[in-house]
Amino acid sequence: MATNSSTLHSEAATPVPAETRLTPLWLFVVAVLLIETAMRVMPEGFMTRTVQHRAEEIRYLPPADVQLMGDSATSGIRAGLLERFIGQDYQVSNYALPGTSPLFNYFVLRRQIAAGKAPRVIVLAPHPFVWSDPLLDRFLSRFATPAESVQLLRDGVNLDHWLYGTLCRFSYTLRYREEFYSAITTGNLTFFRQLESSITSVQNTRAKIGATEPQPPLPGKSILDAGIVPPVLSAPIAIHSYNELYIEKFFELAEANGIRVIWLSLPVPELLLDKPDRAERTAVFSAFLNRMMAKHKNLSAISTAVPTMPDSYFMDAWHLNSYGAWVFSQMAGEELADWLKLHSLSGGSALP
Repeated sequence: MATNSSTLHSEAATPVPAETRLTPLWLFVVAVLLIETAMRVMPEGFMTRTVQHRAEEIRYLPPADVQLMGDSATSGIRAGLLERFIGQDYQVSNYALPGTSPLFNYFVLRRQIAAGKAPRVIVLAPHPFVWSDPLLDRFLSRFATPAESVQLLRDGVNLDHWLYGTLCRFSYTLRYREEFYSAITTGNLTFFRQLESSITSVQNTRAKIGATEPQPPLPGKSILDAGIVPPVLSAPIAIHSYNELYIEKFFELAEANGIRVIWLSLPVPELLLDKPDRAERTAVFSAFLNRMMAKHKNLSAISTAVPTMPDSYFMDAWHLNSYGAWVFSQMAGEELADWLKLHSLSGGSALP
């Protein structure tokens, strides 16, 4: 007659079949494969499609005399206003790509030059606080060609970073993990609502500001909340090694092709830099630009300091509103006009 203790001993000693032990793992693997397979029927995100389309447009649109490059903050600069100040003899196009880092600029310019669409002057104006993150996984998963992916390895990008970005390219859920996380934690469904939205074109010379367009109304007060400023905007400016590498390669590529680069420092709200430690927070940024200008004869800067504008000129901590963009575009237009008086573009070359 079996006792309780013998029964317990017998149960503990009974081995669990390997098939049973593996079942949870296989169920997980199958679930992941099913989810990824289902996701493949979904279109790419709105911003991904927009950036890819704009980058492709840059390769076939007629090259501009003056070309703006940067990120979403740069998109607010009004090409038409710049043309009013520098004169209609020069065409200005805004080829800023939202959601990108300085790393992207180098590869976009490579594509443009390969297509024979190089501009004469590039006004480079990425937001000063985007330098800390190269967005490498975003570049690899949403933008890079196979050849560009290989180029990253040749340039010494960390293999672990490269492998993760490549994995994101093949996984829809990893590629848009930030958007999914936001939807789950905050209920923000913008990503899903925009899946079928029409993509937007680059702001090129075919879409100029009309001469009779009224000035945007002056904002009454700021809508910014100093208590919810993103952490990256609260810390001193830092430059990731990948961004530093590719922004210098950008200057070298431009110089090798006779393209002049003008650095335009974008403004930030006063609440970010209206503090005693302003110089310390922007020291790395200014020092890098001064070092690059000393090294590359094709690079000059309208200003190496990070300017500020009233908080009421911004729609959020990153981007100017319509009035702020109007004001800053006129300021930049005046400074660019002064630069062009000293650097004629006649003769097909922008280099001295």
